[in-house]
Amino acid sequence: MSEQQPRPGQATLAGALIIGGSVFVVLAAWQRISTLHTIAVQEELQKVLTEPMTADLGLDADGLATMIRILCLVGAGAATASAILGIQVFKRSASARVALTALAPLLFVGGLATAGFLAPMVLAGIALLWLQPTRDWYAGRPWAQRLEERQAARLAAIRSATQSGRSTRTPPPGPSQQPHQPGHLPGHLPGPVAGPVIGAAPPLRGPVVGPRPPALVAACAITCVVAVTVVLVVAGMVAYVAANSEQVFADVMRDQPSWLDTSQVTERDLVAGIYVLLAGVTACALGAIVLAALAFVGQNWARILLAIGAASGAALALFLALGAWPLVILVAALAGTTSLLLRPEVSRWYVGR
Repeated sequence: MSEQQPRPGQATLAGALIIGGSVFVVLAAWQRISTLHTIAVQEELQKVLTEPMTADLGLDADGLATMIRILCLVGAGAATASAILGIQVFKRSASARVALTALAPLLFVGGLATAGFLAPMVLAGIALLWLQPTRDWYAGRPWAQRLEERQAARLAAIRSATQSGRSTRTPPPGPSQQPHQPGHLPGHLPGPVAGPVIGAAPPLRGPVVGPRPPALVAACAITCVVAVTVVLVVAGMVAYVAANSEQVFADVMRDQPSWLDTSQVTERDLVAGIYVLLAGVTACALGAIVLAALAFVGQNWARILLAIGAASGAALALFLALGAWPLVILVAALAGTTSLLLRPEVSRWYVGR
């Protein structure tokens, strides 16, 4: 039976995080190594060595650059091995899971030296391999059946509680409450009655809908938290651009002088373009909140659109994380939301409505 079990969505997400994160760690490591000899990086290293935490290490800029190069090589080597082992995750290789766990410390230490700091993606994927239901899948246990059994037990408990509540609210009628039958005097036992005995009619039950899956609740909650955070960050960026528009234009002119010369963009045009971009991001965040609310109340089309949007946002954030490593948190949140929305129990809950 274990061979017939499908791969859990959590295992698929773990393999994708391990392979994708490892590839980006390798690219970030080689990019970091290739820029260690530049003047800008040397000045940055000199500034780092003047800080209180590193001033007592006894290193110069060349020594720190050598240490960073070694750490990058260690991280790149561990990431290369984890990318290869990540393919074995889809084949339910227990030895690959153990090897990935052993590589986790090297990935963490090597990832600290890379510019993108994408190693936490790989570490999150490795952690998912040891959580349910992936742990049951690796052990050969029928994880889907066990999940259905837990849901059936939970639904049975809710039904029994509902029925016991009905019985306590409407007690059965006593002897004094029996209706008077024609042809019999009060106080005498009735004789046999011809025809069927009419008893209490069983309560009519419509289609029973199980409780809302916890995975759906978690996905909607994560979506709302991420969307509200994005709106707050956008509001802060709007306030900053409005107060420092000249500085923003000067920074762009310093970083992209050829683009400004060819496009003939003025300061007003650049600020207006930034406002339009931030307005689009805000609209997407507010739309995600609306879709999460509709999916929460049972609209399946909203769940599908929300899953597609979360997956697209995770892919975009993963690309942007090469230049801003804190976006890795956004990648993990959006990827987790997509996985939760596509879980089997969530799909079955929408079908049963």
